[in-house]
Amino acid sequence: MKPIISTLLLAGAVQAAPSLNVHSSKPQALSTPNLFNLIPRSHEIKEKRKGWLYGTFPFGVAPYPTGPLADPYLEAEIAKWKVPVFSLGATIVEETAKAVEAVIAAGNFSTLDDYAKVYDNQWTVSLPGGPIPGMLTNHTDDRTFSMMRLSSVPYRLNRVKVDDALLFPLDEDLSKSISGHSLEDLHAQGRLFSEDFLAMKDQEATSAFGAGCQAYFYIDDAGDFLPLAIKLVIKGREDSALVYTPKDLKDEWLFAKMTINANDGWHSTWGHTTMSHSAAEAAYLPAIRSLSDNHPVMALLHRIENTPWGVRPNLQDSLVNGTDELGPKYYPWTADAARTWANEVYESGETSSFLGNYFETSLRNRGLIDYEHGPALKSFPFYEDASVLMNAFEEVMTSIIDSYYKNDRAVAHDRELQAWAKETGPGQTRDFPKQISTKKQLVDILTHFVYLNSIVHVIMSGNGNQLDIMALPFTTAGWQKPLPTKKGVVTDIMEWMPTAEGAAWQVATYAAGNRASWKGTNETIAYMLDNPALLGGLNKKSNVAAEKFKCDMLALSKKWNARTFDKDGLDRGMPYVWNVLDPLWAIFWSVV
Repeated sequence: MKPIISTLLLAGAVQAAPSLNVHSSKPQALSTPNLFNLIPRSHEIKEKRKGWLYGTFPFGVAPYPTGPLADPYLEAEIAKWKVPVFSLGATIVEETAKAVEAVIAAGNFSTLDDYAKVYDNQWTVSLPGGPIPGMLTNHTDDRTFSMMRLSSVPYRLNRVKVDDALLFPLDEDLSKSISGHSLEDLHAQGRLFSEDFLAMKDQEATSAFGAGCQAYFYIDDAGDFLPLAIKLVIKGREDSALVYTPKDLKDEWLFAKMTINANDGWHSTWGHTTMSHSAAEAAYLPAIRSLSDNHPVMALLHRIENTPWGVRPNLQDSLVNGTDELGPKYYPWTADAARTWANEVYESGETSSFLGNYFETSLRNRGLIDYEHGPALKSFPFYEDASVLMNAFEEVMTSIIDSYYKNDRAVAHDRELQAWAKETGPGQTRDFPKQISTKKQLVDILTHFVYLNSIVHVIMSGNGNQLDIMALPFTTAGWQKPLPTKKGVVTDIMEWMPTAEGAAWQVATYAAGNRASWKGTNETIAYMLDNPALLGGLNKKSNVAAEKFKCDMLALSKKWNARTFDKDGLDRGMPYVWNVLDPLWAIFWSVV
């Protein structure tokens, strides 16, 4: 039972805690700095700067708060986290045991399709309903594999731009037999895409097995997005790395797809700690040290962040300080490798760049939208759904900022905002604006905070990975025997698959992130601004904007929930119904 409780700490299942309250105990009307509040606000900020200092933490890179105000706050928050974590942990211990018993009673696993047994009528509290519709029945479909990169795991996909080098060669005749074009022609036409997890081959290994994979995808002549080839690279066997394509044996091609799925799942699991949590926290702590808690921007940040800095101590204590028997043995890589991966993608700027990871900026930089040297993606569900939410976030933030600032000059003369921008230097926030000079710039910053805490977190760790990319049998966390050294060996994937206990471990590990009991509650995006303390401080125009936002999100949820399979058995080109950003299901904050 202990392993599952530790797993829950890893996954971070907690009940909602109250918004961060590092400020005055008496609620006041929120306001921007002026001559009348200069002295009390200066004194308040001075005290906060003494009490909230920059510390370090081994997990997540970004500065971690310490100091006479920060320490007791964090101690109290951690005490709150433990109660619901272990409460849900006890429930999942029971659900895990029942799932294992049910699988064994039903004849255990003989085929990949049998892995549906681990979900059938199980996990009624932590994962009711199991994976998203289509995942259990269409996991071998190439479109499931490729369209996942345009929905559930979009953050490692890149278009291979015309001046980019190719990851690996592919025989011309083979490429033409699959796509109708050579690899070089697809590249020149701007129709070639890639994922690159080569660095994973060098991670510290466990007793399970995996590879550092590279893959090509392409837009075919009909405009569909499809897989082309996958290269499995194993440390020490780089020169003999095997390349698989749809022309290989059915099970071998599926084996290759599942191997890189594990790469994507690993990156979502650990990369999210720095792409969502650390990236936002890195700018949030300087804000605490620079803005009065009666500033409307500070109040919005407190609400958006809600309960920050929790994931790092949870992960450090539950996994990195654990043993192989507490979970990592099912992954190909160790707990230390998880921490190293999360830190490395942050240090590289991949997950830490504030401006560089703006929603459309990132997609544009990776050639996924507005690329002038190749065709547009015919269906891009992540972009399509996230764009609707981002427009709503921007609209409500614009209304709030407009209600407090008459013009850009007022923003540029807000000394607290400018102090925040300056403070992000010693705060080590990567790629934050050096000045906040316009209303639009401030709106963009706030919108990005919402994006990091809601959309990024939901996709990588919330409703996303446990319902799709890490759903069995589409992906297994790690193979249970070494990868082949030659082709023609994988004729039955079952030899590499986990036992009933391993399958239940994987479901339990990721089920906690689903927050099933929060669906339809005030923890979701629709209720992001529906908070009495926040609304009580905001002005009337902001309250009107917040109410409109909630109504718009409720209507959007109703619309999206009507989605189903079309006459061809697809949802926007996907052989599964993808609805994880539903604003009455997706949580608005980066849950611990």
